[in-house]
This record gives sequence, C-alpha cells and structure tokens, in this order.
Amino acid sequence: MVNGDISSHFLHNFVNPKSIAIFGANEKIPENMGAFQLLTLIDNGYSGKIYPIHPKLSSVFGKNAYRSVKEVPGKIDLAEVILSKQHVPQILKDLGEHDCHHVIIVSAGFREQNNLQGREEILAIAKKYDMHILGPNCIGILNTHCHFSNDPQETCILNTTVQSYNQKPGNVSIISQSGTFVSHIFMLLEERDLHLSKTFSVGNEADIDICDCLSYLGEDPETDVIMIYIEEIKRGRLFFNLARKISLKKPIVCLYVGGSEGGAKAAMSHTGSIGGNDAVFSGMIKQTGIIRVSSLEEFVDTAMIFAKLLPQNVLPKGKRIAVVTNSGGPGATMADRCSRIGLEIPDFSPELQAKIKRYMPPTAQITNPLDYTFSLNPVFFYQSVPKIIAKSKEVDAMLVYGALGGSFFRYRGVGADVLQSPNNEKKMKDWLSLSRESIKSAKRIMKKYSFPIINVNFLGIKEPIFQFLNSIGFPSFKMPHQAVLSLNNMIQYNIWISNHKNK
Repeated sequence: MVNGDISSHFLHNFVNPKSIAIFGANEKIPENMGAFQLLTLIDNGYSGKIYPIHPKLSSVFGKNAYRSVKEVPGKIDLAEVILSKQHVPQILKDLGEHDCHHVIIVSAGFREQNNLQGREEILAIAKKYDMHILGPNCIGILNTHCHFSNDPQETCILNTTVQSYNQKPGNVSIISQSGTFVSHIFMLLEERDLHLSKTFSVGNEADIDICDCLSYLGEDPETDVIMIYIEEIKRGRLFFNLARKISLKKPIVCLYVGGSEGGAKAAMSHTGSIGGNDAVFSGMIKQTGIIRVSSLEEFVDTAMIFAKLLPQNVLPKGKRIAVVTNSGGPGATMADRCSRIGLEIPDFSPELQAKIKRYMPPTAQITNPLDYTFSLNPVFFYQSVPKIIAKSKEVDAMLVYGALGGSFFRYRGVGADVLQSPNNEKKMKDWLSLSRESIKSAKRIMKKYSFPIINVNFLGIKEPIFQFLNSIGFPSFKMPHQAVLSLNNMIQYNIWISNHKNK
C-alpha cells in the first residue's frame, strides 16, 4: 500500500497494540531472551496491558503471570513467542481461539535449519485463524509513537527487542532481515543523535516480509527516513515498484549483504536467506532511487543527515561544496574525499573572497578550501562567513571542521589551573555562550538559504558543542569521511529526485 489510510494497514495493529502477551516470560537474567524482552518492554514504558505467560510462575517482574492463554482475562492484540520451536504450533492455535491475529515468533529453527515442514505448519495455522506472523527467528518491533489507548494523544514506547531504547522518539524507521540487528543499532544512536520511529525485524519472513513493512512505512506520517538491511528479496517486482514510488516522497537507505560470497554464506546460516547477484541488485536500485551504502557506519550516518535536514527542508541543490576549516589537514582530507567521489570544490570568485577576507586573520587562506589557520571568533566562524558563502550561491553545501568547545583545551596541570582562574573561567563561559548564540544564528542561515552546513569534530559526543550542534539540527560527525559520504548520498538522492519527480 502506497496510498490510503495508514490505520487500515494490518501492520498498524502490530505496532499499536493495547495489550501484549509474552510467551517465555521469566526472570532468568542474563541467560534467557524471554526475560530480557519482557524487561525491555516494561523498562521502556509500554503503557498497555502486559500478560506474561508461564506455566508455573504467578508473577514476572511485578506483572501478574498466567499459565496459559485461556487464563488471560482480556483481549490479546499482540503476542510474542520466545520458546523453542516445538511449542509454537500449539501456542498459535491457542491464540487463534483467543481471537489474537498478530504474532511475533522469536523462536528459531525453521527456514535457517531447512525446517520447511515446520514453516508450512505454522503458516497453515495462521491462515486458518486469519493471523499475521512476524518472523520466525526475529527480535520483534519498536514503535516510539505507540498509540496504546483510544486517546490519540496518548503514546508510549513499545519495544519488544532485547535492547533498551534510550533516545527520544524520532523520524527514522528500520526494516531488517537480521534478527537482533535492529536492536544492536540502538548502541550507535547516541553518537549521532539519531532518533527512531519504528523498527521491524522480519527474520525468516514466513509471512510478513520487507515489502509489507515498506508499504506501511512509505505511508507512515511518523517516518521521514527508511533504513533497510537486506539479505535477499523475495517479491522483487513488488519491491521495485514500492521503492520507486516511496523514494519520490522519502529516502530509503539500504545496506545489502547478500551479493557477496561471504555475505551470502552468513545470511544462509542465520536466516536461511539466499543472496542474489550483486550487479543485478545494484542495477535495480539505481532505477528506484534507493541509496545503497557499503558499511554499517555509512548506513546510520546517512540516515542521520536526512533525519536532521529533511524536516527543515534544507537540501543541497547541487554538488558544489565549500570546505571550511581552522586546521589544514582535516580540511584537506575532506576536500580530497569530495574530489575522489565526484563532488566539486570550486574556487571562490574574487568578489566572494573580498567579502570573506574582512572576517579572516592575516594568515588565513581565502580560497576553497577556506582555512582560518587559527581563529576562535565564534561570530565570524558560525555566522558571518557562512552567511556570506550561502548568500553567494557559488556553492550548494558547506563542510566545516573546527566547531570547538571547552573540551578542546585538554590541560591537566598548570594549563588547567590557568583556565580555571576566576578571570579566565568567566572568559571561557562567555566564549561558549557566544558560540551557542552564533550557532543558533547559523541555523537560521541554513534554513533561509536551504544551505546544508555539516560539522566535523574529532571529539564527537565528548564535546558539548558537538552535542549542541546535533541537538538543534546540524548534522555533526566525528570523522571527515563520514561527513563527506553522507552528504554525497544526500546529493545523489536529490539528483535522482530532480530527474524523476515529474515523470
């Protein structure tokens, strides 16, 4: 579904249940997945009804437990099965009799072990009871905007995975054919200030597959960016048509591992997937607008740059880049990487150079790359010079190294004593305050001219200014290559959009 009411899509009920039953719930930490998944559900604040199912326990983590489905006092909107495979068929039958139509099967031992008979058995049961299955061999779902009641204003975080989600609700959603992959990505979010909306771990795709999830997220108003981890595509033509339509509205970032010998072997062993030809896959996605990345780092970095800039409607109009730095090496690194992947570093016009020169120290290189050599004037660095460059329209985006804060001064002995003297401490406080105000002004410049400004700081989240930049909407990276590759992916996507928007 690429057009229609999102609430009519069957996956909408998966991610917005009013009640959940957990089969395999227990308190065996740390050796049992059922314990972790129930604990995560509770810890992340799911506010609907939780029904732990256990044949012997009367309570689990403070929640009343039930010996079977028959004892559950209310309706079960979603069930999660975290037991060995031999228990799954009977549980599905019991759930069907209880009028439950949405089931997550975490249990392994089906397709990845060539257990086709077991797969057919659970599908027959699902068909009999008009039931949809996510999995088997998956880790479940995340929805940071879960509507768990009849009040549309009431939301909570629904997280059935093994890893707690500790970021704010966001606008990026993930589809993964690898089970726990989506939850392990949670560990990469803080560094990038990346916030998720929804995740689907589809596992073996006995019933629900990536096409189902793609059709839902394509219409989801809480998703601006879609990330897909792919090992194989079962419904190739449908995937192609969906991706092409959705890409015109929102970016799809794809990490495909099934096309190499090593990736295909790994996929077969852990989900039973059979990888396809890499060249064929690459040719297909070039027609769909999908952004293919080659590493996990690029995967999350690219999602982050879109997640921050799309809501502000800040998009590069071309591939002309200004590189601005207060240290020659990092600036040269960015410029070199830009040139190697086809981005342009045009010379500034004499007129533009003359305007910039007024704000630069005598030792500065007033060219492109623009090298301050050393300047800690935040008004010039964040506000005056970026405005001149953006207003000139000679470039389409700006890569910046040198967003420095207090952590840059890494003194421990005498230097620390000097900086902590009353007079210097006040100076530093005033300088940091002026830096933040100048950054706020830079955001207005970025939005007014639709001019992406991408920052790099080697300290990453150890530097408060880095955190501040990210928090107000500036994509900020720890390493130059991360910034360049992510910006290039956004540029290539915008080129595709401009070539296909009116076709």
